[in-house]
Amino acid sequence: MFLELAWRGIAVLHTGRDPPETALRVKSALESVGVAAHVFPVAELGRVWSCYDGIVYVGAIGGIVRLLCPLLRDKELDPPVVAVDRSGRFFVPLLGGHWGANELASELAKLLGGVAVITTAVEHVGAVPPEELERIFLCRMERSARLRVAAALRDGAEVCVAGVSWAPPGYKLGEGCAVVVRRGHVCKEGEVCCRPVRLYVGFGATSSATVEDVVEAIKKALGDLGVSKVEAVASVKVLASEVGRALGVRAVVYTPEELRTDEYCASPPSPKALEALGVPGVAELAALTAAGPGGRLVYRKRVFGKVTVAVAAAP
Repeated sequence: MFLELAWRGIAVLHTGRDPPETALRVKSALESVGVAAHVFPVAELGRVWSCYDGIVYVGAIGGIVRLLCPLLRDKELDPPVVAVDRSGRFFVPLLGGHWGANELASELAKLLGGVAVITTAVEHVGAVPPEELERIFLCRMERSARLRVAAALRDGAEVCVAGVSWAPPGYKLGEGCAVVVRRGHVCKEGEVCCRPVRLYVGFGATSSATVEDVVEAIKKALGDLGVSKVEAVASVKVLASEVGRALGVRAVVYTPEELRTDEYCASPPSPKALEALGVPGVAELAALTAAGPGGRLVYRKRVFGKVTVAVAAAP
């Protein structure tokens, strides 16, 4: 399930000048299931640290641990990190086991014929941890609430999810459980509130793209995320205003100079965008600019015919 929702992609890191075969195999395996994967030398660790759904390091654990330590801030902020030996046999979650590293390790092991080494407790009862629940439903819980859900799962109590259309493994859909997690801004007494994040769509389009093309592309992207409501759509294209009206949301039209061109979490530059507009890309930067300071990508740019779409969340 982790890779199905890895809309920001995975960064694959390696030592040495050239990526080892295992790093390229990991990249190829991820791309084969529709996940964006970019390969970087380990010297780029600091730059990509908060930019991807997960980080896969190919090499010795001791080496990456020393590099990770200065970057660690909080388990709610640090990305999931998985270490893989150079032969591609063992996949070891190092950080963020409950934030996706366990699932990432397990799914990569299946794709590449390796073994995932999982040491945390909640997964052994067959349940998705509460941290992963937040990522699935694009919502946020208080830390104390997250601990309450984790304890219930670990102790074998029933946990329900409400305000959503389906229940992940280990949960029931509805309200008749010892603990109820509700996706929404208003919750009943005793329930755990998982408050939806505010989402902003950015898009780029060819000169021949129509409003209908853009609306269809945005709906596909939101369908991937399992959401239907966003705060605004943004672009450098003037037809963003018509797109906003068609979707019933606010539209923002930026000049290329107004985009957050210093955003290091954006995907590698698009030569066409650089040549035509002088910016590395439009969709991601427009979404991030609309989301405001502290915004982060939740859906790395994807191409739907004549339209490229990205989605960012406000802090």
